[in-house]
Amino acid sequence: MSTLRTTRPSRRLLPLVAAGATATALVLAGCAGRDAAPEATAPGAAQCDPGFTDTEVKIGNSIPLSGPAAAYGAIGQTLKAYFDDINADGGLEFADGVTRDVTVSVLDDGYDPAKTAANVRTLVEQDEVFALAGVLGTGAAISVAPYVEEAGVPNLFTGTGSDAILALHETEPWTTAFMPQYSFEVQALSEYLVENHPGAKAAILYQNDDFGESIRAGFEAAFEGTDVELVAAESYEVASASVDSQVTTLAASGADVFLDWAVGAFATQSLKKKLELGWDATTVINAPAADATFFLKPAGPGAADGVVSIAYTKDITDPSLAGDEGFDAWTEFAAAHPDEVNALSAPAAAGYQTAQLLEAALSEMEGCTRTALLTAATSFDELELDLAPVTITTTPDYPYVFREIKVQVFNGENWDLADGSYTVGD
Repeated sequence: MSTLRTTRPSRRLLPLVAAGATATALVLAGCAGRDAAPEATAPGAAQCDPGFTDTEVKIGNSIPLSGPAAAYGAIGQTLKAYFDDINADGGLEFADGVTRDVTVSVLDDGYDPAKTAANVRTLVEQDEVFALAGVLGTGAAISVAPYVEEAGVPNLFTGTGSDAILALHETEPWTTAFMPQYSFEVQALSEYLVENHPGAKAAILYQNDDFGESIRAGFEAAFEGTDVELVAAESYEVASASVDSQVTTLAASGADVFLDWAVGAFATQSLKKKLELGWDATTVINAPAADATFFLKPAGPGAADGVVSIAYTKDITDPSLAGDEGFDAWTEFAAAHPDEVNALSAPAAAGYQTAQLLEAALSEMEGCTRTALLTAATSFDELELDLAPVTITTTPDYPYVFREIKVQVFNGENWDLADGSYTVGD
């Protein structure tokens, strides 16, 4: 197991093994184009892929900095701030022994996949970035997948867990996902409910799109053959003003488990309405909405008590974590960037983790090709991130960062981890 070191004294060491990595210095190798394979790059080759030089590596990010999903812009802002710190400390040391700046360009897409596609073309063709990282959203990731495949540009750690990423992986493997696979999330939560709420009747609120339909179908399949039953389902449009009527209908079903797959502000609305109705049901919420600061607590006192969700990030709102090495590194970083990074923001924490993943992949990649970076990003072996409660192991055949997750329960102020964990394939 090799060790990734940075020049920042406050950072802990990040152990990882990248496929084929050695402890010896590697000579820069180059072979541009999407058909290049790591083994085809010859030592001493003069040509690196665009965006990679002896002094700088360029990274691109498209994220909503405006509009209804602007809170998630913290992912890109934090990613940039993280590498700005590294650059200010002298740069990142790569496996060839050369220290380079990692320059991150962040463009606003307003959470519009069409705008994401335009931004990605700008980043690749005009800014000549070496790779993309932290692009947000299922629609965004899918909309640019054919382009990044044709261009041979890694689109790493996208902000989605959609099963569609796995579906396109065989033909378009240049896209990887930061979040746990959604069907894995559904399976873990279903198993938790069957074990802890036997005989429950469940009702689900979901987006009226492919994402929402897949979640509903996933729970139905997961409950089949168990004593938990899905008795009601209501969808909502992303352009809707409110989900109050849907929550009212679900509450009338008599369900004692509320599968709340509303996203963003709709999650807050649904929790408020559930409390207003006096609906006494255990609420299970999706990972993107499990932000205590922006989505749960704004619903009002008591509205989110007992909410269940998955955990793949430490609870950054829990002051009792002070003294944990990774948590302390995060709070120190956030304090150094008060204008860009909110220490209580889950999107900012995701940006911080994305930055550490990219740092690890860049520092351990063999040579200077985009293919080499993709190989490194899909070959982590028990990588430790400051804010992850589990270690990270990635493989080329499974394009998601998290293969292990936990379940957590909100106590009104912070999240409490349930016993045990869930692993892909178990």
